[in-house]
Amino acid sequence: MEDTVANEGAAGESLSLIDRAQPAVLEMRELLGITSADSSDVSDTDAKLNTALHRAVLSICGNGNNPAISYRQLDKLIMSQNKKLNMPNKEGYTAIGLAVEYSNKKCVKHMLKHPRKYLLYLDYYPGDRESTVRDIIKETYPELQPLLPEPLMESLCSSDNDKQLLAALQRGKFKAFRGRLNNTNANLWYDEPYYSSLLEIACQMKKRNRFIKLLIDSGADPNIKNRVTGMPLLHATTRSGNFELLEILLKKEEIDISLKDYKDRTILHWLAQVRERKPSDKYILENCFKVLLGKQSVTKMGIDFRDVSGNSALYVALQSGFQDRAKLLLGEGADVSVRGNACQVTLPTTLPILEEIIEDCIMSNDELLMSKDFVLRLNNELLTKIVPRIAESQHLRELLKHPVISTFLFLKWLRVRHIFFLDMTFYVIFLFFLTLYILCSKQYNTLHDGGAASNITGPTSFNSSNLTSYKNVSNVISQSNDSGLFFLWMSLMILLSFLTLRELLQLILHRWLYIVSPENWLEISLIIATFISCSGVVGSAVVKLHSSAVALLLGWSELLMLLGRLPLLSVQQEMLRTVSFTFLWYMMGYVTLLIAFAFSFYILFRGSSEQGGAEMFANIPVSLLKTIVMFTGEFDTSSLSFDTLPYTSHVIFLLFVVLVAIVLLNLLNGLAVNDTEVIRKDAETLSLAARAKLVSRIETFVNALPKFMKSAVEIKEEMFVIHPNVRNKIGSAAVRSLLRIISEKTKLHEKDKSTAFQKEWRVFTDKLSALELQQEKLFSTLDQSRQILEQILKRLNMGDKT
Repeated sequence: MEDTVANEGAAGESLSLIDRAQPAVLEMRELLGITSADSSDVSDTDAKLNTALHRAVLSICGNGNNPAISYRQLDKLIMSQNKKLNMPNKEGYTAIGLAVEYSNKKCVKHMLKHPRKYLLYLDYYPGDRESTVRDIIKETYPELQPLLPEPLMESLCSSDNDKQLLAALQRGKFKAFRGRLNNTNANLWYDEPYYSSLLEIACQMKKRNRFIKLLIDSGADPNIKNRVTGMPLLHATTRSGNFELLEILLKKEEIDISLKDYKDRTILHWLAQVRERKPSDKYILENCFKVLLGKQSVTKMGIDFRDVSGNSALYVALQSGFQDRAKLLLGEGADVSVRGNACQVTLPTTLPILEEIIEDCIMSNDELLMSKDFVLRLNNELLTKIVPRIAESQHLRELLKHPVISTFLFLKWLRVRHIFFLDMTFYVIFLFFLTLYILCSKQYNTLHDGGAASNITGPTSFNSSNLTSYKNVSNVISQSNDSGLFFLWMSLMILLSFLTLRELLQLILHRWLYIVSPENWLEISLIIATFISCSGVVGSAVVKLHSSAVALLLGWSELLMLLGRLPLLSVQQEMLRTVSFTFLWYMMGYVTLLIAFAFSFYILFRGSSEQGGAEMFANIPVSLLKTIVMFTGEFDTSSLSFDTLPYTSHVIFLLFVVLVAIVLLNLLNGLAVNDTEVIRKDAETLSLAARAKLVSRIETFVNALPKFMKSAVEIKEEMFVIHPNVRNKIGSAAVRSLLRIISEKTKLHEKDKSTAFQKEWRVFTDKLSALELQQEKLFSTLDQSRQILEQILKRLNMGDKT
């Protein structure tokens, strides 16, 4: 750095001045909390790589008018910094960069007035800022612009070949750069004042694509990270606004797009937030997105990957207001629930952007709104990816009532409903055969020899047995010759095999999601109970009876679940589910009360008999069961023996009636009524959510089918075509809403065109006025020139006469 050394000599710096600053340096060390007093280097760094100079600036900026460090001490500290004056911290800020970030004009001005200001490196990008420190100062404090030092430049005549190489890059001398690169390592690293690799410096400069290509061809690593800040090269290139270069880098096969910065942000996060510098940047950024999203590694990494703050790329794009980028991310399947900061729900400012994206999914032709040839088109591909995520998100479900989404779901349902009804028909047939077989088999087998059950080897060879609990049943039913029952059994086994295959297919498709679903466990239990009850593998008649009862209960419950997927019945099932969960949740807090009364009743009323002679509180389990029944209000006080333990039994029973039967039961009833009312208000949303989930479930199943089967049921259209002015299945209210959206979009488009025309006209008139002004100046200049020439000519004529 010969030029900077010469500048330092011109400024009158000397080593003696630094020596005189050493006592102040020791004072700085104590003030800044540097414990290694034996070291003379005040640039010791902390965990965030803040040097003593960083900490001094932070002290001045953070404490306002009462900083722990004075500006005089700051000057002495700058004088003492030799090797790390421009070292960035972990977040990428130098000392003066921190002063700019904290908007401390006084501190910035003071540092720019320092005698060693010419050593300050101002042409770097601090932190996440997309402008250099020099540009930020020019924009924020234009009055300080005269104080800015000249950009640091290396000398082409330096004795150090590495510095000559950097000097050629800084001056844009490609031939000199290429000549000096031949015998040099392409992965050069520069310390003070740059703290960057040669490739990183080149990627953050304008019009250096030839240099960068030469560096990479010479072995420079495009996946390099900054040694200090950990910023990957792709991120640094994006931050500097070199989008054309970024597109070139992204297309290279060796580039690693999974690299993250110190905040765990991927290149996708940076592309989602970086601003456009000029009109052409929008097109280039869109291409960068397409190249990046087209890479398979993005899918593996996860398009919804969250940084340390819990923000996904889609959330960053929406928060930055970049609707087009958010639309590209949504088109690739990004999670529309866009939660930020790990727990913060979508901010209200993002919802209008989501609505705009949804409305962009509807398009029309150029015909008049009332014309029969007027056509609406819905973007099937994009909506297919967005809508299921909206249905899964509790705080975005209201968007399902948007006319575009509701119409899309209706059209989708019309296309796939036959698949659902086919599956429903299959299950109803299975349930019919299951019920008919169990009810017709009448396996009331008796037990011999004190309860040993006879073995049953199959559906057609049942041995007669007695069941002691059924004293009135004495007939033995022989099923070996019952061909009707055998037909039922054979049909049931075939249907059970298909049901098992269906569940295995769903397990393969959904995997973990299938395992965590309670409804799927119900179906698995149904298959097991049916197999035990009807296959003949289990010989115990008692076990078969238990399994039959469980199979019928689970089978009809599963039918209820299937019917609840229909939009018309989804509200009723949601009511049942919500009220059941509410009851169970609140009962967890009151179950100890029921146990307490069950124990008390066991002590008080043990020996009491019902009208049939059965003892009411024979043991603790029976007492608990009887207490739960009494909780519903089913009292049989005539069978309770209050005379055994008078007074105590009366008081405890009265407490039970008041606390449990009256207070607790009515509390739960009130909660159920409240939940039901809330669900009724959200009936439309719940119905649309059920339809969205059902359609998504069917499409997942269709996509898993073999190609020869998929072609018959797959929806191949990229657009859904609607003729609003021709009779169709869509309701008139939905059509009116869609036409209103199109009308508003048309008006907005015309307004934008008018505004754009006005801007162009204004630019044209301004240019015309400028040309007219130049023309007037030119005419005035020509007139003056003509007058001068006339005077010269007159003088020449007078001279000729003389």
